[in-house]
Amino acid sequence: MLEQIRLSIARSRSWQTQLPYVLFALLAIAGAFYFAYQFVEPAPPKQLTLQAGREDGAYYRVAQNYAKQLAKHGITLEVKTSAGSIENLQTLRQQDSEIDIAFVQGGVASSEPSDSLLGLASVYFEPLWLFIPQRESLEFVHQLKDKRVAIGAEGSGTRAITQTLLQANDLDKSNFSAISLSGSEATAALEAGDVDALFTVGAMDSPNISAMLRNPDLQPVSLRRSQAYARRFPFLSPVTLYEGTVSLEKNIPSNDLSLVAPAATLVAKETLHPALVSLLMQVATDIHSAGTDLAPPNVFPSSQWLDFPQNEEAARFIENGPPLLQRYLPFWAATLVDRLKVMLLPLIALVLPLSRLLPPTYRWRMRRRVYQWYDEVKMIDTAAHDTSSIFTLDECQAALDEIETEIRQVDVPLSFHSELYNLRQHTELMRQRISTLTSESAPRDN
Repeated sequence: MLEQIRLSIARSRSWQTQLPYVLFALLAIAGAFYFAYQFVEPAPPKQLTLQAGREDGAYYRVAQNYAKQLAKHGITLEVKTSAGSIENLQTLRQQDSEIDIAFVQGGVASSEPSDSLLGLASVYFEPLWLFIPQRESLEFVHQLKDKRVAIGAEGSGTRAITQTLLQANDLDKSNFSAISLSGSEATAALEAGDVDALFTVGAMDSPNISAMLRNPDLQPVSLRRSQAYARRFPFLSPVTLYEGTVSLEKNIPSNDLSLVAPAATLVAKETLHPALVSLLMQVATDIHSAGTDLAPPNVFPSSQWLDFPQNEEAARFIENGPPLLQRYLPFWAATLVDRLKVMLLPLIALVLPLSRLLPPTYRWRMRRRVYQWYDEVKMIDTAAHDTSSIFTLDECQAALDEIETEIRQVDVPLSFHSELYNLRQHTELMRQRISTLTSESAPRDN
């Protein structure tokens, strides 16, 4: 009898009655995660392209250092050559250009405005040098009148800044000869006497400038009015190369040199992935924060001396340092966690309701261990009082005995023992009622 009663109860509790609720819950969870995934940023590319400058220039040498540092984080940096800053800007502005980032000399962007570019940071000072033969003397730029001057190649930052200073001193094509030479070619022309002076922009430790500083036949010119130039042109900073800085043994230079220096800046397309911006800033900090002979430590990378609006991610890095995740995790892991953090929203949305449902659910599960027997006791009660039932009173009594034996083996926490003892009392009450019915009536046939 008891097996038939339980079979009937099991059918009434069929999993099919719960299927719609289970499917709804699964669909809701899947929908929540799908919606959240729409806001997950794409993974950063594993390759960047940087346009530097001439192969014998400082930009190219520094770019190779960037490539080595980025490779440690699994990012490949392809370095492209160019004529200089102007060409770099023109390439960056092209919509179909493969260039992601470039070195650009401060002060040259005024003639090449672009709303699609953002500055990351200025990374070091690169002075403007004016070299003349050792036998000559020169105190002011305007004394270059009627001279042959190498002012840099077309598209170079040297040419752009030199023309600015020459124009400020009322020098133009009518009163001096501008020669389009840069780098080692300009140096060779000065040594051969084909030009009377040369301008060049670059770091002091670049091979070409270092060679000219050590060349006894050439001399750098100290710009006495460096402060005035810096006041007139905000992208310039007055810097001093102190006596003996290049070589204490040979006392190079032989006197303090007053120079003006734009800053080398990193300029990128506004589409550059934010994670790569942070990584580039970290690399720039590792390379440039130690300082140089022209700048003390921790000046660079800097938000100053930028010709373009600064990238927000780069500004946050300079203000607060590396993102929290990148401080403790490898780059790939930090970016993965940062991208998928939005996926926590569905979890939070589900955890909060579940945290309210768990206590009632726990109570229900504990009580269910007791209450599940009531269905069977009720069916036995119905069978005992139904004269048309197929079960005899003796069978009902036997079923109750079996239920009582199983109830004694039920294990529930102490706080739910009252429900368990109530069940046992109700079972005993039902036993007594069946005994009364048995004594009042004759046994029924099956």
